[in-house]
Amino acid sequence: MMEVINEPNNLLIKKGKKHTKLIIISIVGVLIILGIVMGWMKYQQNKKEEYANILAETSVDMYYEFLMSSMVLASYSNVWEKAIDDGRDFNVALVSFRDDISNKGIIEETEKGQDKIRGNMKLLQNPPKEYMESYIVLKQMYGSYSKMVDQTFSPSGSLIDFNRKTNDLYSQFEQQQEELTITLPADIKKLKKKYEKEKKKEDSESKL
Repeated sequence: MMEVINEPNNLLIKKGKKHTKLIIISIVGVLIILGIVMGWMKYQQNKKEEYANILAETSVDMYYEFLMSSMVLASYSNVWEKAIDDGRDFNVALVSFRDDISNKGIIEETEKGQDKIRGNMKLLQNPPKEYMESYIVLKQMYGSYSKMVDQTFSPSGSLIDFNRKTNDLYSQFEQQQEELTITLPADIKKLKKKYEKEKKKEDSESKL
């Protein structure tokens, strides 16, 4: 008769422990992978939210800075025209006016605004897919804004050319502003309204 040999209990225990260890390692591995995936998704979400905030803030800053520059250019035009009407050297009148607004800090504030917007535009160079269309329009706005600011720093050409260029830039910017409003996703529109309220509050406080 064949003798049946039973497997020792300690061998069964070792196999059971090995099986349990493999299960634990598998679970830990899955948890690590899930942690990495969720961490990456959180990182991407944070980047997206940061981008949305910068885009919204920059669009508001650019609009207000553009309006400020257009008001300065309107004053340049008035000084220029009055000097011509009075038979005075308009170059001297323009330099005098620029020195005046420079002493009031207007030129310095315009430069600070320009530096901030330029820096933000660099940060916005790689937009998420859903913000690409808005970024393209904002980039076009930045081109019009930059040309307007350049006029603020150094008006050039004849009075007719100066006024024509200013009016053309104003029309371009207003059209681009409208296009931006159409292309902005809902989340950025909400952020934009928040920054607009903050900007208006800053302006009202500065006038007190």
